[in-house]
Amino acid sequence: MSDVTSAQSSSTLAGTIELRLTAAARRALAQRETPLLVHLELLFSCMIRKQVLFLESEHPDALLLDGGEQQVRIGFRAVGTKTCLISDQPVPDLQTFPIKRVEPFLPRWLSLDIKHVQWRGEFGYVGN
Repeated sequence: MSDVTSAQSSSTLAGTIELRLTAAARRALAQRETPLLVHLELLFSCMIRKQVLFLESEHPDALLLDGGEQQVRIGFRAVGTKTCLISDQPVPDLQTFPIKRVEPFLPRWLSLDIKHVQWRGEFGYVGN
């Protein structure tokens, strides 16, 4: 993502996140009538998996993060499974993972791009 710009945000319910948008993502967001719902999922199973999902509605257990962009609503949810699954496929027994101190688990940045009408995203915890 070579043409990425970044915007540092202000406060919200759970915290802030640096939102990095490509030029294509900025153009696509400007054309939307409703905000893009982005769900950041951190799965704890036998391995840890990060996943960015683009949803039709917000998950009730998701913590809201402020990326400083009105056209993007960002939710974060740590989840766990009862069984060990190593797959990119949907997990059948997904449950909200109880974290007592959530701040260390909140992502620090989110990059969004759109190619061929398909949103793509990646999030992380350290500078890039």
